[in-house]
Amino acid sequence: TWILWNEGRWAEVVDEALGNLFSPSEVMKCIHIGLLCVQNRAVDRPTMAEVDFMLISETDLPSPKEPPYSFPALSDKSEFPPLRCSNNNVTLTAVEGR
Repeated sequence: TWILWNEGRWAEVVDEALGNLFSPSEVMKCIHIGLLCVQNRAVDRPTMAEVDFMLISETDLPSPKEPPYSFPALSDKSEFPPLRCSNNNVTLTAVEGR
């Protein structure tokens, strides 16, 4: 997300299945706030009260700093074969005394 944000390609984060059922400005704001929340230094991250205020207000947001981790974006998803998944059935039993 960080790389896409810096390249101005933040819309690629949105699931294509949504089509046009979202507000681009609201999505951009949420991504921006999310990037602020994952900054490396805790003092740079907003508090929950600040996040709440950011979500309901129209104030300018500070520029996010690069998070301590970032993953390269997949430019062409067709390069990779589809993932095969399996369903695992697991039973957990907890023994408790009377």
